[in-house]
Amino acid sequence: MSIGPMQLRDLRVDPPLVLAPMAGLSHSALRQLVGKFGGCGLFYTEMLSARSLPFEAPASSSWLARGPGERPIIYQLLVSHPEEVPPALATIHTCGADGIDINMGCTAALIIKRGGGIALMREPARARAIIRGARQETNLPLLAKVRLGWNLDWDSFSGFCSMLQDSGVDALVVHPRLKEDRLKRPARWEYIARTKAFLRIPVIGNGDVDSPERAARMFRQTGCDAVMIGRAAVRQPWLFRDVATSLWGEAPIQIAPDPRGVFCDFLSLLDTTLPAEFRLPLLRHFVGYFAQNYAFGHTLWRLVHNAKSVAEAAAHADAFFQDHRPIDNRR
Repeated sequence: MSIGPMQLRDLRVDPPLVLAPMAGLSHSALRQLVGKFGGCGLFYTEMLSARSLPFEAPASSSWLARGPGERPIIYQLLVSHPEEVPPALATIHTCGADGIDINMGCTAALIIKRGGGIALMREPARARAIIRGARQETNLPLLAKVRLGWNLDWDSFSGFCSMLQDSGVDALVVHPRLKEDRLKRPARWEYIARTKAFLRIPVIGNGDVDSPERAARMFRQTGCDAVMIGRAAVRQPWLFRDVATSLWGEAPIQIAPDPRGVFCDFLSLLDTTLPAEFRLPLLRHFVGYFAQNYAFGHTLWRLVHNAKSVAEAAAHADAFFQDHRPIDNRR
């Protein structure tokens, strides 16, 4: 199986492995942590509100900042109406973004109520206006991230994807689940393959990739141009390195780093990249996935969740690490 870099206009994604946008997770601290291990060819920000972006100061905003090793990076936007696009992109252009993605797959009730995320898949005309408006405002690579929609209707889904391609997107990210699926059922990879078969633009596959073996299987079964990995990379921030080594490297898969050290690195990155009031909530969110490295990870989660400060959470976690070994030290 020969898998090469993905080209998005002038942007070369090599290796073709992408860190997914995840609310409360894919902030600068996690991106830098993943970047330290290598293997990730493209980073995403969290979903950013186009309505709020014009009021953000790129030089001081923790959500717009980009640290060492976070390149190339796609800024993902939550857009509800075409008129939100020009001022939002004006802000993004000052951030040194390498590309822009319009979220058309978020299933959160508040986002849908605002007319964003997957709500756009029910209104193709509004989605078309947003993409065309964005295309007029930027020469950067323009992507869209979609789900299968509200119901399993191939004609409707394929027509929507064709419209996005014809309106100017340079690549499509396909998370093959329906609105009500959330993460409750396996991703339907066959729809990534079907989408790749008829589009002219690159297709990025997303969903259920949690190991080098599953990444290779997604490439092989779907023919996708790149693989996007989300929560599995929060659990194991070295996963991209292991996938890249498995698929393209000559060296054997390396021993996974000691999670205790990775946890300490994450604490340090939280401290240097995010305001104090956000650190404990974001640490709790991170640990919900990272604790899965341990057989008694629920204990680690509880200790951090019940802590009243980052310092207290760190002390409890350190005591836990002294008494517990990770269940998997090799991927």
